[in-house]
Amino acid sequence: MKRINGLVVALMMVSAQLWAWTSPVSLPDMGDARIRVVGQNARNYFLNYTNSYSDVSSKSALLEKTDKMAYAFIALRADILALCEVEECDSILGLLCAHMNAIAQENVYTYIKDNTSSTYTKVGFVYRKDKVKPYNSTVSATTQTAYKKRLRIQAFEELATQEHFMLSMNHFKAKVNSDDEGESQRNRNATDLINKLKSLSYDPDVLIMGDLNAYMDEDCITMLIDAGYEEQLIRFNQSAYSYVYQGQRGLIDHAMANSTMAEQITSAQVYHINTSGGYSYKYSDHDACVVGLKLGKNAPSGLDEGTIKAKSRKMIIDGQLYIEYNGRFYDSFGRLIQ
Repeated sequence: MKRINGLVVALMMVSAQLWAWTSPVSLPDMGDARIRVVGQNARNYFLNYTNSYSDVSSKSALLEKTDKMAYAFIALRADILALCEVEECDSILGLLCAHMNAIAQENVYTYIKDNTSSTYTKVGFVYRKDKVKPYNSTVSATTQTAYKKRLRIQAFEELATQEHFMLSMNHFKAKVNSDDEGESQRNRNATDLINKLKSLSYDPDVLIMGDLNAYMDEDCITMLIDAGYEEQLIRFNQSAYSYVYQGQRGLIDHAMANSTMAEQITSAQVYHINTSGGYSYKYSDHDACVVGLKLGKNAPSGLDEGTIKAKSRKMIIDGQLYIEYNGRFYDSFGRLIQ
């Protein structure tokens, strides 16, 4: 077995046996990313399943949907989850974190609270507290009442390097009828987002994600491109799609980065679990978008002896001792191997 690739394959096999779950489609190759950001339209993910907007209508269906999401996000090794179409309350993200922690058998997933409650949906952030932490406050990109919780910006810090970046998660206006009204509103969404990002000084590196309800040739996407944001999903795969409508594939979920952020992206891919994975795995009508980050140049090259003894998870594979710590793999001497 080759030391690096073989190790990853073996660990995936061990994980699949532990979770009793195997991905129905290929997991995306994220290169040598240290941080993985997953963007997902969660399709009306409501704790209050009696709400008429909820994707499910019973407690058992809610728990099943939550499990499907949790298994998929852990398989993707998500360090940050940026979700839209989740109920505007804190408890729904708490439920997802509880399921993810139970599967991972570690209390590592938590979420950003916004102390709001309504019958509508919002954007929400979940993250691994052993990999990253929020940096400064979550802010809205707009003053529009209907979109204050749907266009959100949050900066994060990578614990291992103290590097920062800004993550903007968004849910632009959906298409309606002839869509003149919808297009106008999406353009307003894009204008508000661009202007707000210009006004913030959290960090110069910006990643924009979300269900923008627009294809690559539509005005709101062109506005973002003209403002200096490049679509990373297309950069890494010219045929990328995230949604299927009336049998036609299209990219309406996006991952766009400015030039300094793009330099730190190792890969950006769509995980087709919902459009191609089959009903028993499906939890949304949108696929997950995954972006791999290798922030800055201050990556740790090894573990100290104290960390190896006290904080790492050890495993024997093919007679060799390997150590997993903060999502990275080391040999028995603490030397980084992947």
